Amino acid sequence: MTTDAEPQAPGPGAAARRESRRAQDLGPRLLVPLYAGAVLNPVNSTMIATALSPIGRELGIGAGGTAWLLSVMYLASAIGQPVAGRLADQFGPRRVFLAGGLLVTVAGLLGALGPTFGWLLAARAVVGLGTGALYPAAIAMVRDQAERLGVPAPARVLGMLNTVGLATLTIGPPLGGVLVDTLGWRAVFAVNAPLGLGVTLLGLRYLPRSRSRVREVAVWRLLDVPGVVLFSGAVTLLLLVLTALPRPPWPLVAGLTGCVLLLVLVESRWSRHPFLDVRMLARNVPLVVAYTRVALTFLVVYGVLFGVTPWLQDSRGLSATAAGLLLLSMSAVGTIASLAGVRGSRPLEPLLVPALGVLAGSLALTTVGSAAPVAVLACVVAVFGLPSGMGQVANQVVVYRAAPAEQVGAAIGLSRTAQYTGAMIATSVTGLAYAPGVDDRGLHVLGWVFAAVGLLLVLATLADRSLYRRPDGEAS
Repeated sequence: MTTDAEPQAPGPGAAARRESRRAQDLGPRLLVPLYAGAVLNPVNSTMIATALSPIGRELGIGAGGTAWLLSVMYLASAIGQPVAGRLADQFGPRRVFLAGGLLVTVAGLLGALGPTFGWLLAARAVVGLGTGALYPAAIAMVRDQAERLGVPAPARVLGMLNTVGLATLTIGPPLGGVLVDTLGWRAVFAVNAPLGLGVTLLGLRYLPRSRSRVREVAVWRLLDVPGVVLFSGAVTLLLLVLTALPRPPWPLVAGLTGCVLLLVLVESRWSRHPFLDVRMLARNVPLVVAYTRVALTFLVVYGVLFGVTPWLQDSRGLSATAAGLLLLSMSAVGTIASLAGVRGSRPLEPLLVPALGVLAGSLALTTVGSAAPVAVLACVVAVFGLPSGMGQVANQVVVYRAAPAEQVGAAIGLSRTAQYTGAMIATSVTGLAYAPGVDDRGLHVLGWVFAAVGLLLVLATLADRSLYRRPDGEAS
C-alpha cells in the first residue's frame, strides 16, 4: 500500500527506511517511559509494607488502622484502572499517561508533608489513581503506535510491560526497607514526587501526541457514567465489608448486594455501551475463571508480602531492610518464572505449576517459627515467586485469548481489578490473623488460609477445559 508521503514505485531502500522508522517508533524512545510508568503501581503497592510497623508505632495506630494504607490504594487502583483504560481509548493514551504521572507527583508531596493519618490515606488514594492510570495508558499507547504503523500489536512488548510490573512487585519491600531505615517512613511516600515527575517529563519528551477518537459530547455516553458509579460503589462496599470481617454490619452487606444487582441490571439492559459487559462475561466462562484465578493468586501473593513482612520484623526480629531483602528471593524466582513464558504451549502447565507451588509454600508456612533460620525462610518465600511470575503471565495470556478482540483493553483493566480485589481480601485476612498479635500463631493461620486457596487454584485449573487446548485451538 502506498501513501502520499511515499512514491508510487518505491526504490529498494524505501522498505528498509520504513522498517527503521518502525523500529524507532516502537523502540527505546517509546518504551523507556512506558516501562518506567508501568513499574510505579506494583512498587507502590508493596513498598509500604516495611513502613507499616513504624507508622503504627509513631502515630499510635494498630494493625487495623495501618491496613487502610494498603486498602485505600487497592481500592483506588481497582476502580481507576478500568476507567483509565476507557479514557485512554477515548481521549488518547498520552494525555492519560501524563495525568497519571502528575498525580503520582502530587501523592508524593501529600505523603511527605501531610501532618495527619488522614493525609497519608489521601496520598495513598491519589497514588493509586495515578499509578493505576499509567499501565492501561501504556498498553493503549503501544497498540496505537502499532495501528498507526500498520503492524500487529507486538506481543513481545506487551508481554514485557506485564513482566516488568511483576519483576518489580517484590522489589517494593526491600526498597521501602532501605528508605525506612535510612530516611524514615515518610520517605516511602516522598520518593513518589521525583519518580512521578521523572515519568511525566519522559512522557512529555518521548511519547507521540495522541488524538481523541470521539467527540466530547459522545465521550461521557461511551464512558457509561452510571456503570462506573455503580462499579465504584460495589468495589467500595466490598472493601468496607472485608475490613469489617468477621462480623460486617448487615447494612453494608445489604448495600453491597443491592449495588451489585443494580450494576448487573443497568449494564445488561439499559446501557448501550456498558462499562462492564455483563452479557459478554456471562457467555465467556474461561474469561471469568481467569479473573477468579487472578484474584486468588494475588490474595496469596499480597498475603505473603503483607503477612510475612511484619512477622519478620516483629516476631523474627529482623530490621526493615533485612526483611525486605529476604523477600528478594521471591522476586528472583518470580522474574525468572515470568520470563520463561508460555508462548507455543497450552496454558495448563504454566498455571498448574504455580498453583501447586502455592499449596506447597503455604503448607511450609504452617511449620516455620520465629527460630527458623533465615535461609529456610528465604526458600519458603521464594516458592511464592511462581504464582507472582509464571502464574500471572499465564493468566494474562488466557485473558488476551479469551476476551473479544474489540474489548481487550477493558478485559485487561478488569484483570487488574481482580488483582487488587485479591489484594484487598489479603489485607483483611492478614488483619484477622494478626488481631491477637504478630506472632507464630498468626503466621500459621495465614499458612492454612493460603493452603486452602492453593487447593482451590489447583482444582480450578484442572477443571478448566479451555486450558487443555493449544493456541491453535487443537486439543492436546
